[in-house]
Amino acid sequence: MGNFFTKEQGTAAIEYALLLSLIGMAVIGSLQALGSNLFDSLSMLDQVFVTTQLKEDLSQQP
Repeated sequence: MGNFFTKEQGTAAIEYALLLSLIGMAVIGSLQALGSNLFDSLSMLDQVFVTTQLKEDLSQQP
């Protein structure tokens, strides 16, 4: 049983897995925080393009 606790084989893989999971959680958290702001910005930009296109269409009618 003492030999089980002294072997350090495989600890590097566990450390890398923990590190990757922390990085993944940070990425997901930042995307959730920025996602709503990005969606709002793109929606506003879409409205500007639609309004501009409607004005151009109306001005070209005889």
